[in-house]
Amino acid sequence: MKPRFPVCRICRNPARTFIAMLLSLGASMALLACAPSAQARGSTCADGRADLHGLADGSVVALDGQWAFYWNRFIDPATFLDGAPPLPDAHVAFPAVWSGYAVAGVAPIGYCTWQLSITGLRPGTRYGIRASSFLSAARIYANGRRVQTHGVPGRTAAEERPGWLSLTSPVESDARGRIDLVIHASNFSDRQGGTRTSVLFGDYEAIIAARESAVGLELFVAGAIAIMGAYYLGLFAFRRSDRASLWFGLFCLALAVRVLCYDEYFILAIVPGMPWRLLFDLGYLTFTLAVALFAAFIHATFPDEFPRWAAIAAAVAAGIYSAVVVVAPARVSSLGLVWFQAVTVLVGAAAVAAIIVASVRRRAGAPLFGLGFLAMFGAVVHDILVSAGLIKGGFAMQLGMLGFLFALSLIMTRRFAGAFGVAERLSSDLARINSSLERFVPREFLAFLKKRTIEEIELGDSSAQDMAVMFVDVRAFSRIAESSTPQETFAFINEYLAHVGPAVRAHGGFIDTYLGDGFMALFPDGAEAAVRCALDVQRRVAEYNRERLQRGAGPMRVGIGIHAGQLMLGTIGESMRMDGTVISDAVNIASRLEGVSKEYGISIAASERILADLPDPTLYRMRFIGKIRVKGKLQPVSVFDIYDGDPDDRRSRKDLVRASFERGVEAYYARRFGDARSLFEQVLAALPDDGAALRYLGAIRQRS
Repeated sequence: MKPRFPVCRICRNPARTFIAMLLSLGASMALLACAPSAQARGSTCADGRADLHGLADGSVVALDGQWAFYWNRFIDPATFLDGAPPLPDAHVAFPAVWSGYAVAGVAPIGYCTWQLSITGLRPGTRYGIRASSFLSAARIYANGRRVQTHGVPGRTAAEERPGWLSLTSPVESDARGRIDLVIHASNFSDRQGGTRTSVLFGDYEAIIAARESAVGLELFVAGAIAIMGAYYLGLFAFRRSDRASLWFGLFCLALAVRVLCYDEYFILAIVPGMPWRLLFDLGYLTFTLAVALFAAFIHATFPDEFPRWAAIAAAVAAGIYSAVVVVAPARVSSLGLVWFQAVTVLVGAAAVAAIIVASVRRRAGAPLFGLGFLAMFGAVVHDILVSAGLIKGGFAMQLGMLGFLFALSLIMTRRFAGAFGVAERLSSDLARINSSLERFVPREFLAFLKKRTIEEIELGDSSAQDMAVMFVDVRAFSRIAESSTPQETFAFINEYLAHVGPAVRAHGGFIDTYLGDGFMALFPDGAEAAVRCALDVQRRVAEYNRERLQRGAGPMRVGIGIHAGQLMLGTIGESMRMDGTVISDAVNIASRLEGVSKEYGISIAASERILADLPDPTLYRMRFIGKIRVKGKLQPVSVFDIYDGDPDDRRSRKDLVRASFERGVEAYYARRFGDARSLFEQVLAALPDDGAALRYLGAIRQRS
């Protein structure tokens, strides 16, 4: 059966037409984005201060960085002008949802104060700020004067009145060229509190221009989507049997309304005085309606590939969650959003599968339809991650939708896709994958199972071996990933692994499992090989950092955990799907030791079993860190810091204070906390950033 989406005759060169349409879209977006205002650039806010010396006329900066943070306190803005403000709970990242702060007691529900001192401004000069999207209410003060109100923040749910707004306000620097920004915010109505949107600061006219540009972009996107929706509803009016046009037209209209409910909240200009709860419900209900309509549209377009029951299931899920949104408190509705986002991802995944099957079956227009859908589905996933606070940024659904609309517009100009190269490339890719499958199963793994090729492996094959296990993990990988594109993140991981992977093979080991930014390696030759490999990895990371510094990238660090014991290597699964795995307490302990290396700020954490298996432990610099308990084990595991791979200066200082540190650990376990404190303070005098000593001191203070 051919897809029921209407098509007409193929244009002379559809590929060039599609490229030209995308270029036209890009040019339009660029013209809207490059309005009279300058593009916002990031500012460096550290320890609650931002020095804006040299801020050029017409500039706009995002006040991102570290702001002073006071949890469950509304600090009087005048206090900061007196020169004796209270100590903050912490200096935290802004913008962010505060549940991500490492501050004791912080929870999604509560209230806070953020504060930032802006210096280096021209005295007595008018500037502007732009802020939006606080969860769920906020007030902004500049030099003690209230300049913006986003609802009414409160200390309790009864006091709070949520408000979603996008506001610009003039602010004036004082005689010292300074502006103290104070934000009172609260959340008793949403699943998370805080803000994911930067506060923009700069020339007032530039701030106004930036706001107008953003509103113009929002109206352009909403208008384009609404016009396309009206177009497809017109098609349905002339051809009532074409249900795909009906569902897609309604889908476009729902998304057009949704665009107006977020970011710049232009719907509040269309419907002045709209209550926040109505705005909240409208934003959520357009989402659920769009998912149900989109599932109906996919079914109508590819009825053989996307079954009717899938469209009905999506509609039922959307209806259930819509009822929750309408009748339940806002916070309950927001907590259920994760559930419905999962439903959305499932619907999207089913649509991807349907499009792939349709492409393989040579349905007319299916490959191009898939490309447009991927743009939209990628934007949906991006928005889900933004909503969950996992990444920063604005919502991109509207832009992905425009890409999808342009793909459908090209489908409307063609009857048959000229070639089905996508299906052919998929077949050739599958052949290449089959021929290179051995790269995914280490040869050593096959050897331990006494198999020559992967075809000989059967379910249940296993072998018991005594080996050393090493876990390696990149430190602060989330920070690296957040500041990089997905392509840059994968490039970084692969480049890093290309540097350290050969070290495993050079010492007789093999990588059994890749774990995102880390890996698990096995060493049949035991502890000596694993320790030498760990030191080699640290050396190669140092060389890699020198390469990164030469091209302007920051250094990276890895943490390593090593243990040894008997492992069971084998295959698990069922007849149609199996995988190789390693089962052992040694694996769990090695993984836990890698976590210990992070907790204690050390490079290599090795167990006492590793030391016992070394032919001559005195060949290595090490110190006793303490004992850890592993889930399911009665006896604690002694942990040692092997620091031969540390930088020369740090290694020398560890040598000087090693005896003091180990005596401090001994005193701590003997509950002589006064002696332990004194010894750890001696360590920190020579090694101020010693994570292990700092951790023990923190534990001692908690007991005091």
